[in-house]
Amino acid sequence: MLVVDDSVLPRAAARTMLGTATGLRLVGEASSGAEALQAMGRFKPDLVLMDVHMPGMDGAATTTEIMAQYPHVKVIAWTVSESSDDLLRMMRAGCSGYVLKDVGPAELQRALWSAVRSESPVPRKMIPDVLRRVTEQTPLSQGAGTVALTSREMQILRGIAKGVPTKRLAQQLGLRAPSVETHLHNLFRKLNAANRGEAVSTALKVGIITLGDL
Repeated sequence: MLVVDDSVLPRAAARTMLGTATGLRLVGEASSGAEALQAMGRFKPDLVLMDVHMPGMDGAATTTEIMAQYPHVKVIAWTVSESSDDLLRMMRAGCSGYVLKDVGPAELQRALWSAVRSESPVPRKMIPDVLRRVTEQTPLSQGAGTVALTSREMQILRGIAKGVPTKRLAQQLGLRAPSVETHLHNLFRKLNAANRGEAVSTALKVGIITLGDL
């Protein structure tokens, strides 16, 4: 994996957090977009942890260039920014996910492995605002009748639309966490979604839920 950040401390933090990660190996670091492109050719990483705001070629521009040259690579945005504008910009550039720099080693590693599995890790607390932005730009259709959800699946859908994590959902609904995961799996299958964000976005677009549910 390659870490790209114009500041020394974040690179050092990433090095420390990934030092004990099983199956993840840091092969190089870069302090700019230009250095990142050189490092891609030198180290051939499968994963890139990419800062968003850098002078010159920023994270989005660097990601766009990396994806053009190395389309198989997974790029994960790594930033202090909780701006939905930044998240959408990085995802449109080709990032597989978005991770905040205040996470601990375990959460960072989970996000990286999620990206490896072709999922899209995004901070749950940012999902409602991002979805609002997406739906403001995309007209909603009226296809709710094409997807049949159970009442329990609807409860869980509304919960994840608000960014509620699995354990808290289980507590709120009086279920065990594995039961919630089963309902989530069924929900994803019915909505043809790979993750929570896709599920909620699809549900909004077809009219199963509304912006008032966020």
